[in-house]
Amino acid sequence: MKKSHILMGSLMVSIAALSGCSSTPEQDAQGKDCCGQQSVATKEQPATVHQKIYQQVMPQPEPPHKPAKVEKPELIKITGIGYGAESTFEAYTPGQRRLMAIRSSKLDAYRALAEQISGIKIDSNTAVSTLTAKNDSFRARVNTVVRGARVVSVTPMADNNYETVLEVYVDKGFFEKAFVYTADDAGIAEPETAYQIQSYQ
Repeated sequence: MKKSHILMGSLMVSIAALSGCSSTPEQDAQGKDCCGQQSVATKEQPATVHQKIYQQVMPQPEPPHKPAKVEKPELIKITGIGYGAESTFEAYTPGQRRLMAIRSSKLDAYRALAEQISGIKIDSNTAVSTLTAKNDSFRARVNTVVRGARVVSVTPMADNNYETVLEVYVDKGFFEKAFVYTADDAGIAEPETAYQIQSYQ
């Protein structure tokens, strides 16, 4: 037994000598090593130390980005009504007259949709002589593309006429972008300039 105690004591002394420092029970109780520094093992758990070293060395993954909420566009329903009359050409059969009248009413309904979606261009001419209007004429033109229109109904009317109703849904933002009149547009004068022109006439 004495030999075992002697061996254990010599083993402890050799370990302390190899480590280069010795600690006292008071220092161990305070959590300090032989050099007077705070012991890391007593302050933090070994797993926590390894985790902090790993976090400092390895790049942290970025948090997942939340997808932005996509707002549904506000749609506006536009309805176009067109009319067509049967032709009086005698060479056509009754079926041809009916189909051509339906076709003309459908095209007229498309024109009504185009006028509401893209507007209508008016060319007007007025001739005045001795302060009397001699000739007054105007011309309307529409040039646009209508997509997604749906035929709602085709209704026969009196006197061999037909009525076609079309509808299409358009984003409200389309009208806000398409029908914005500013002074920068060509042909539109500044308010002060327009006032000066009116005052000098």
